[in-house]
Amino acid sequence: MKTLIVSMLLFATVILAVGCTQETTPPVQTPPAAFPMEQPPAAEQPPATPPENTNVETFTITGENFKFVMNGQDNPDIKVKVGDTVRIEFSAAEGFHDWVVDEFSARTDQVRPGTPTSVEFVADKAGTFSYYCNVGEHRALGMEGNLIVE
Repeated sequence: MKTLIVSMLLFATVILAVGCTQETTPPVQTPPAAFPMEQPPAAEQPPATPPENTNVETFTITGENFKFVMNGQDNPDIKVKVGDTVRIEFSAAEGFHDWVVDEFSARTDQVRPGTPTSVEFVADKAGTFSYYCNVGEHRALGMEGNLIVE
């Protein structure tokens, strides 16, 4: 009888040892065939949003004593379209000047001859807006023109 009990204990120990060493792997889940996970190639996807008007209108303006000059014209009208990016390349031929248009928060640095500057902004509203020199009394002395946004 003693042999039978020892044999049963030995058998139970072997069964327990074998059962504890077996590895189990979790079942692999696959998505249902009715819902494919693939995305269409990038070329087939529509663009996120069409870009705004990316037209850049560049104007080269010089500040002289109490006037702006562009292409030989004093205090010229500057005409652009709504949505245009406006770039003003500004320099002083004499004196100390800047170029400002308040409605677009556009302002160049104040410069002397030989130190050009520029400003870039988007003309995002239609109308006629004054541009001017903000140095001293230059605006009152005639250093002003119109930015026309159509």
